[in-house]
Amino acid sequence: MTDTCSKPARLGDETSGLVTVRKMEVDKGTTGLWSIQNWPIKIKIPFISFLGVALILVVTVAFFLPYVESRVIESEQKATMQTVDVVFGILEHFNQLELNGVYGRDEAISHARQLIKQLRYRQGDYFWLLDESSQMVLHPLQPNLEGKHLADIESASDRLFYEESLHVALNRSSGFVEHQLTQPDDDTVKMTQSYVKRFKPWGWIVGSDIDLAEVDRVVTGLRLITLAMAAFFAIVTMLVAYLIGQGITHRLIRVIAGLKDVAQGRGHINQSHCMPITSADEIGTLSFEFNVLMDSIKDLGCFRKLIEEDETCSEVYSRLWDVFTDIGLKDAVIYEVDESHNLMKAAYPHQLQASDLHCSPDILDQCGLCKAKRTGHTISSLAFHKVCKQFLHLDEAMEYVCIPMSVGGGIIGVVQFIFDERIKVLDRDLLAKQVDKASQFIKEALPVIESKRLTATLRASTLVDPMTGLHNRRFLQECANNLCSGSQRRGKKIGLLMCDLDFFKQVNDTYGHDVGDSVLKITSEILQNSVRQSDLVVRFGGEEFIIILVDIESDEVMGLAEKIRKQIEATEFPVPGKPPLKKTISIGISVYPDDEDGFWKTLKYADVALYKAKENGRNQSVRFTKEMWEGQEY
Repeated sequence: MTDTCSKPARLGDETSGLVTVRKMEVDKGTTGLWSIQNWPIKIKIPFISFLGVALILVVTVAFFLPYVESRVIESEQKATMQTVDVVFGILEHFNQLELNGVYGRDEAISHARQLIKQLRYRQGDYFWLLDESSQMVLHPLQPNLEGKHLADIESASDRLFYEESLHVALNRSSGFVEHQLTQPDDDTVKMTQSYVKRFKPWGWIVGSDIDLAEVDRVVTGLRLITLAMAAFFAIVTMLVAYLIGQGITHRLIRVIAGLKDVAQGRGHINQSHCMPITSADEIGTLSFEFNVLMDSIKDLGCFRKLIEEDETCSEVYSRLWDVFTDIGLKDAVIYEVDESHNLMKAAYPHQLQASDLHCSPDILDQCGLCKAKRTGHTISSLAFHKVCKQFLHLDEAMEYVCIPMSVGGGIIGVVQFIFDERIKVLDRDLLAKQVDKASQFIKEALPVIESKRLTATLRASTLVDPMTGLHNRRFLQECANNLCSGSQRRGKKIGLLMCDLDFFKQVNDTYGHDVGDSVLKITSEILQNSVRQSDLVVRFGGEEFIIILVDIESDEVMGLAEKIRKQIEATEFPVPGKPPLKKTISIGISVYPDDEDGFWKTLKYADVALYKAKENGRNQSVRFTKEMWEGQEY
C-alpha cells in the first residue's frame, strides 16, 4: 500500500484502552508502589540476576567452600596414611629379616631406624617413632628428644601430644591427633594434625604430622579464587542483564509509544514507530508482529479516511470490494438489508441479478431467511459444509463465508465470499487469515456506512411527503436543473401536469380531515400508478400535485392527462359510515421546451392552464397557449 492511502490491504485490530488503563490503576493500588511487579524491566532483570548471583554466592560460601576444605583435609589425611603405610612396609621388611635370621633384633631395628630417619616427603615432612614405654625412639628434627621419656619433655603441649598419640595407638591401633607443635628453630607454635599407628612386633608407634596452616593456606587460596571468580561472574552477569534489560526496554518503549498513538486516536502512524528486527527470538517476533500491527492500523486509518470522504454508501461498497480483491477474495457480494421492509438487495456489484446470486432469491424478499442476518454471526461452510440451507450449491464443490455487518445490535448488511473449488487443508489457514483481514476492513467501514445510510435517510425524509410518500416541493427544486440538462442532452421533451382536486376544502369541512387525508392518499396512488417509473409525481402542496413526464412527445401529454382525469372521476373514495365520495380533478398542461426554455416558467404556464380549467368549470384538462399568459414578465 502506498502512502497516498489508495490501496489498503492489511488487517488492523480494535482495542479498549480505557478498560486497560483502569485495570492497571487497580493493580497498582493493590500491589503497592514498592512491589517488584511495578519496577521497570531494565531494573527488574538485573535485580533478578543479582538475586541469582547472590544465591550462588551464599551456596558457595555456606556449602561449597566447606565441602572443598573438608575434601582437602581428607586428601591430606589419606596421603599421610599412605606414607605411614610405606614406613610400615619398611618395618615389616626388617622384621621379616629378623625372623629369617638375617639380622638380629638390634641390628634390624638399627637399620630400620636409620632408613626412616632419612625419609622425607612433601618438602620436609618426616616420621617420628615412639615406643610403648613412652620413650622417644626417633625424632629427625629434635634429636635431643631421642631416648627421653615423655615425662622428661619440657614443653607441656608437646608432652601432652605424645601422650595422647600413645593413648590413641594403644587403644585404637591408629588414629589422628590434633595439637599445637613447638617449632624447634624459632620456638613458634603451629597447629598440626598427626597420624599415628602401632607396630606391635617391636612395640613402636609411628607418627607423621600434617601442617594445618599449610592446609589453611591452600583452602584460603581456593576460597579467594572462588570468590574472585564469583565476583567476576556476578559483574559480567549483572552487566549482561542490564544490557538485555536496556535492549528489551528500548524496543518496548517504541511499542508503547506506537500503542499510545493508537489508543489516543492519532491517525498518523509514522515510520519511526516501526521496529528493526535484529533477532529471531521472542523480541524479534514481537517486533515483527508490532510492525504488522502498525502497518495494519495505518492501512485501516487510510481506508477509513478515504471512505469518510466518499459521498454515498455505494462508493464505500466499491472500495470494500476493491480491498477484498486485493486480499485475494475475488468473488464477493455485498448485500444491503432493509429491516423495515424485511428486504435484502445486492448492493455491490450493482449488475448482479437474482439469477446470478448463489443464494435462494427468497432471501431478497424475506431477509430473515438469511442465516447470517438472522443470527448476527459469521456463517462458514468451512466449519460445517451444509450450514445454510439457502445456499444453492450445497452438493457442489463450493465453499462460502457470510459475514454480517452489525451496527448497534442491528444487521445492516451481509458480505458473502464464494470459493469455486473446495479449499485444500493446506490453504485453509491462508483463507482464514484473508477472511479475518476482510472482517477488519468491514468493521472499520461499518460506522461510516451507518452514518451515510442515516444521512441518506434523513435527506430522503426531507424530500418526501410523509403522508402520501410522494416527492415534495423541495425535491423538485433540487432536481429541476438536472431534469432539464438531461432532456437537452437527449434532445427530448418534458411534459408538466399541474393537478388540483376540485372542491377539496369541502371534503375536510364536511367529512373531517381524516377523510380528506384518505382522499389525498388514494389520489396519490392513482397518479403514481398512471405514469411510468421514469416519471415523477410530486405533491406540490395541499391538494395540488405535479406530474413530470420525462422524454415524452407533445401530442402524448394530453392523452395521459385525460386518462388520469377520468380515473379520478371514476374512483369512489370510501367514507366511514356513509356512501362513497366522488371527486374530480382539474389539470393544467405545458411542455418543456416547447412553451418556454426555462423549467420554472414552463411550470408557471401549466399553473396558468390549471386556473383556466377551473374558470371553465373544472374536471377538465387544459393545454397552455400563449393567449393565456397576460403578464409581461415571469
